[in-house]
Amino acid sequence: MIEGKIVKVRFKKFFPEQKLWVFIGRVLKFTENWIMIEGKGIVVIKGQVSPVDIDKEKRTILIPRDNISHIRILPDDFDIDKIEIVEKGLRIFVKVKGGPDTSISEV
Repeated sequence: MIEGKIVKVRFKKFFPEQKLWVFIGRVLKFTENWIMIEGKGIVVIKGQVSPVDIDKEKRTILIPRDNISHIRILPDDFDIDKIEIVEKGLRIFVKVKGGPDTSISEV
């Protein structure tokens, strides 16, 4: 069961021009059809000086499961309020203390 866990959700892209969107937060409810998460969204904007835009405040969203590309469970002590972005080569990651960093996108 992933209710109560902190997760990274990568949304599906349905067309090439669509911006890549990732949401990191605590799962409030998980059903067969949708997932409710409280956390912060991360949008990757290619061609910008800072290629990543992170929500300033937490929010609660309801995501249809059909829109999810994948879900990764993060450590219980992951600090949603202090999301740290790192670039390694051509990839962008969210820093995960005590575990492997989680990939967001290519630069």
